[in-house]
Amino acid sequence: MKMKNIISILFLVSASYYFTSCDDYLEMPAQTSFNQDSVFVNYRNAETYLYSLYERVPSIVLGWTDILNGPSRVSLTDEAGSLALQSSYRSHKVYGGNVDATWFTTSLGEDYYSRHWTSIRRNFIMIENIDNVSDITTTEKERIKAECKILIALEYFELFKRYGGVPLVKESLTADYPILDRESIENVVNYIVELCDEAIASPNLPAKVTRSIEFGRATKALAYGLKARTLLYAASPLFNTATPYMSLGENNKSICYTNYDKNRWKLAMDAASEAINFCESNGYAIVTDYGIDRNYVVACCKRPKDGNTEIMFGTMNSNSSATVRYTWSFRGRQRGAACNSPTHNAVEFYQNRDGSKVNWDQVIRTSAGNPDEPYENLDPRFDQTIAYNGSVWRTNPTMIVEFFDAGEDGVTDGKEGKKTAKTEYYYGTRKYLNGYEETSSGFLPMSPVMRLAEMYFIYAEASNEYQGPNATAFDLLDAIRLRSGMPEVNRSFSQEELRDFIVNERAVEFYAEDHRYFDVKRWLVQNPFVNIYNVKVLKWADDTYTYEKYLHQERAWYDHWYLHPFPQAEINKNYGLIQNPGW
Repeated sequence: MKMKNIISILFLVSASYYFTSCDDYLEMPAQTSFNQDSVFVNYRNAETYLYSLYERVPSIVLGWTDILNGPSRVSLTDEAGSLALQSSYRSHKVYGGNVDATWFTTSLGEDYYSRHWTSIRRNFIMIENIDNVSDITTTEKERIKAECKILIALEYFELFKRYGGVPLVKESLTADYPILDRESIENVVNYIVELCDEAIASPNLPAKVTRSIEFGRATKALAYGLKARTLLYAASPLFNTATPYMSLGENNKSICYTNYDKNRWKLAMDAASEAINFCESNGYAIVTDYGIDRNYVVACCKRPKDGNTEIMFGTMNSNSSATVRYTWSFRGRQRGAACNSPTHNAVEFYQNRDGSKVNWDQVIRTSAGNPDEPYENLDPRFDQTIAYNGSVWRTNPTMIVEFFDAGEDGVTDGKEGKKTAKTEYYYGTRKYLNGYEETSSGFLPMSPVMRLAEMYFIYAEASNEYQGPNATAFDLLDAIRLRSGMPEVNRSFSQEELRDFIVNERAVEFYAEDHRYFDVKRWLVQNPFVNIYNVKVLKWADDTYTYEKYLHQERAWYDHWYLHPFPQAEINKNYGLIQNPGW
């Protein structure tokens, strides 16, 4: 089916099926809300329904959406912030601590809780009915069933990492389906792994898609990767402990294992090793062919047809392409909305190319005519991720970013400076705008949901926790760093030093890829995202610049935020759903 036909039919099917909802337990539909016979009468309709199942898979590069109303999750972390004078940006409620169980889990919060259950149910409907389609091969039917199992597992992972133990539904719900309580962490993790293993075992699920039109469909690579990611979270301090972050009394098994087991790290290590071996035996590879100043861009932002051999699963944003650009662009000449402005915290993640660090705890004064001097030796991934004062934004015509204000009378403020652009941060996002700098028109970004690089990091982290520093972990980390022109990892690191190094390196490699918000929670980092730093950039009459780091914002953090709350409306139904502690 041609893509333009898929898109037009998809819109109609979405209107008819996806947005049908009700207030019953776990999105159980009214019996007349869904005409299954009309969908599964032929392959054309079933295929359209299949494509609609991918509408709500995780998206990272958001535009003006019903989640946070402009900002993406990057702005909930120390990676970025949102313009304070724009009161409609919902991220400000998190900064001030003005959130509750309803806000976090409904359309304008961080997670739309009910959509997970809608998606789970719709995937089970496909599994249960695809055999009724007559004009489709058995091979394709089995492929679709395996895909749906991965999508169900993906939804359960998204629930697990936010809420801990949740009810487990293993078929499409009907009116007489029994009420389910929260399951233990162990049961939820085991079910996700079971679904992934079933998909992996399917001989009809491809290792990767070979046709560009199918980019974004689930594959065995995603199943292997999701299994490894799930087991990494399960092994992490938030869950792999005898003492939960806050007590839930007799229900503690729904928020942690209630014991520490070192072997959980081994399970994650082995799963990552299997994922790496499978992927690299089936055409996936770390991107290395485009030079140190472009490898990272290709790995994070480009599709397979454009040379990305690393992407295991990516999605194309379905919002207006123009509004996606504005939410990620900086203010000033780029007409940006300053929804996701990088913080100075993010800048300090980056080492210099020789492995040293810039000393930002002192005022830095540049030589005359060198505005980018503090940044000129940083990790090449920095220049491919963040725009900074003196950086070349585009070359046709040439545009040099001017994130500075006048230091004294007689000096003109920079075009992207705070006084001119009325923004707050002296940095802008480049990562998802690479290749689109020459125009202010819209673009269709890719959300890099899973990359092979993540499997390398999972192995390194899990193996270090299980057995301490080891050659394989070092080699895998080196592969990521060397492709971007960075030196090898110090082989003399202790287990604790390597742990800290991996934490920082994940922040660099996966900047704005929706990892850090959940990473610091699973690591149980104390008071994360509280102190947010900026840097004041001033230009002086002698054509020098000064850079002065300062505390820009103090954000709220409460320990009960390590896990999300369930919607208060669900708790109030009194069917047995236990709220997470502190909410």
